[in-house]
Amino acid sequence: MADTVRIIPLGGFDKIGMNMTLIESKDSIIAIDCGMSFPPDNMPGVTAMIPDVSYLEENVDKFKGIVLTHGHEDHIGALPYILEQLKAPVYGTPLTIALVEKRLSDFGVKGIKTKVIKQGATIVVGDFKVEFIKASHSIPDSAMLAIYTSLGIILSTGDFKLDMTPVTGKMGDISRITALGSKGVLAVLSDSTNAMTEGFSRSELYVYEQLDVMFSRYRGSRLIIVTFATNMDRIQQIINLAARYGRKLVMEGELMLEVFSAAQKLGYVEVPEGMIVDSDTINNYADGEIIFLTTGSHGKSVQCISEIARGSHPGIRIKENDVVLFSSIAIHGNEVEFNRTLNSLEEQGAIVVFQDLHATGHACSEELKLLFALLHPRFVIPAHGEYRYRREAKRIATEVGIPARNIFLMDNGDILEISRTPGKKETCDAISTALPEKTQTAGLEKGTEVLAAAITGHLPLCDILVDGNERTMIDRALIRDRQQLSGSGVVVIEVCIHKKTGRLASGINITSRGFLDENNSQGLRDELETAVSREISRFIGQGVHDERIAKGVETVAGALIGEMTGKNPVVIALVTNVMI
Repeated sequence: MADTVRIIPLGGFDKIGMNMTLIESKDSIIAIDCGMSFPPDNMPGVTAMIPDVSYLEENVDKFKGIVLTHGHEDHIGALPYILEQLKAPVYGTPLTIALVEKRLSDFGVKGIKTKVIKQGATIVVGDFKVEFIKASHSIPDSAMLAIYTSLGIILSTGDFKLDMTPVTGKMGDISRITALGSKGVLAVLSDSTNAMTEGFSRSELYVYEQLDVMFSRYRGSRLIIVTFATNMDRIQQIINLAARYGRKLVMEGELMLEVFSAAQKLGYVEVPEGMIVDSDTINNYADGEIIFLTTGSHGKSVQCISEIARGSHPGIRIKENDVVLFSSIAIHGNEVEFNRTLNSLEEQGAIVVFQDLHATGHACSEELKLLFALLHPRFVIPAHGEYRYRREAKRIATEVGIPARNIFLMDNGDILEISRTPGKKETCDAISTALPEKTQTAGLEKGTEVLAAAITGHLPLCDILVDGNERTMIDRALIRDRQQLSGSGVVVIEVCIHKKTGRLASGINITSRGFLDENNSQGLRDELETAVSREISRFIGQGVHDERIAKGVETVAGALIGEMTGKNPVVIALVTNVMI
């Protein structure tokens, strides 16, 4: 791999979440982020999906560490699981590392070296230098990463937007991005989440102004505000407005309180003494004196307000003329629950407002154009999103003059190799335009040498599933069993066989749950008893007295149930040998 750099996404190139990308040289591998994603609804009991790091386990001697862009779950959430297997150092900005250390402590993962890196600093990790560049996003301490390789700079944007008027903190370091562009950038891994949204993303200043209008309009009403748990800039805006309008603040949500505590210790948020009160004191204040600030986790953005709408929240009940301000959006996959919650709140007499009260943390199309124009990258790899988002990011890059052949739409597990070769590659351009994206090749002259890029291989990857609160990884076979149970239930067949005679020692007992109404399935029960009895007699006649009897009963019963009902329940046979 002399004079070759590999870029290998392990996650984040097929959906929102589970972001993890490897940068590899001859002697070193580093990982950018290590996130989790949330499973689809058809995986009962599964709380998260994490990347497959088998390639890192096979190359553990080369693996030098994990470098983080920011502290959202889809970028750090897999760390406790991965670091139990791979004891690698972790590098990130102050708030990011604070959240990582809390998470590792909660999971009981010990012996991991974490290193706090300030914005603007450059560190050495293996063969690479990594520069942390301040970025704007919906959580403090977000960073872009400039990774200096033997072939040039690879810039990973992480999640970002170009907010020129942030309400708190400083704007992203656009001057540094411009300076890198003037030096020349080898490749950029770009946030594609909002590539399909035209224009520029809304500034936090606009959101502040709209929230101010709501506070003024509903001075005498109780305010219930829903926002994302990690958006400390938004929470600081609400704190500032609460102070201005003389309101107390109740904060609800485990993750929000965790991030708020860490951000407060670092000086990223400021709150007047005595403003925050406990939820059990909410009824001690007039409606115009209180704000109930609530949230959910990053994957369950309406969890708490849904409980309030259902009347199951212990701290607050909706009453006539409550004002609910949604300073957030429904994350992909939560739209049904979001709409159900809106309807329930309004049915109970609440006033619900969600227009113009949220600003995305991701760059829209014009910001991506500006990014590409400033960086002048040789190669572009759209990241962080579904295929159609990344495809749109590719189109945007071509609009600012980047050749389509130099833009790679990769899948998780694809291996993109960028290499330096001597001499002139005269036929590269003509060939590459005719090749499909998956076999795409691109070459660029650099003096008397050529930088060539191509997808040269693919790692077979599996989504690793995390089981509930067990915080352990789960096999897909167990998920299939749960899906089968949820679809058709379970049938249990209990049989006692006399150990000496081989005859049935008692009747066949059949019970079921979630399958058929017990009162309307007698005909099926009779058929099952007959079929099971016949199958047991067949085995005993052949001299079989082991676990093959149970397996045979399960097979025969399952086939009969499918034929008679069209259902496919889990069938469990319990065969007991007894002495009477």
